[in-house]
Amino acid sequence: MPSQPQIPPLDSSLAADCKALPEPPDGDYDELTGWMVDVIGMYGKCAGRHKSVVDLWERTNER
Repeated sequence: MPSQPQIPPLDSSLAADCKALPEPPDGDYDELTGWMVDVIGMYGKCAGRHKSVVDLWERTNER
């Protein structure tokens, strides 16, 4: 009977929750634009971690 592949340990950064999004500022257009850039960056980091976990799971479960 073939042995099950060893599942590598999950990197703690991949298991981290996504950060809460900050509230939009009440300021001017420039402040709102900066907020949007920050939120897009936060989403990108979280989405990247999610993709890493899914990719790891798929590689682990390939047969």
